[in-house]
Amino acid sequence: MDFEDEETVEERYILVEFAGNTGSDALNQESMSIRVLGVETEEPIIKIGNQLYEGKYYDTIGTELFFTEAEGEPPSDTLFDAKLEKKLEFYGKTNTKLVVSRAFAKPLAKNSTENPTLPEENASNSE
Repeated sequence: MDFEDEETVEERYILVEFAGNTGSDALNQESMSIRVLGVETEEPIIKIGNQLYEGKYYDTIGTELFFTEAEGEPPSDTLFDAKLEKKLEFYGKTNTKLVVSRAFAKPLAKNSTENPTLPEENASNSE
């Protein structure tokens, strides 16, 4: 395989922030499915279950860090001499956040569901 034939995959982490309190009910569903449409666009759409959210990207102030829970005994905090609740491991970081708010689908207008014709077609048919 040549260097030119290799596929490049870029992995990015993005913090998703719900505007207001719109996300708590969507994220607490038992069988939650998430779809992101147009993640590479300026205003992606996120579908969580049957709820739609529209978003916009912003740069964060500082760096957002992501952690995962790790197995094992939580370490002691030597600065404050307290035992931490969970052991965490660094997972990733980002300088980008996607702020999303609830969106509602609008039905198409009745005229738009009929067979639309282009102006050029109408002009050529009238001759």
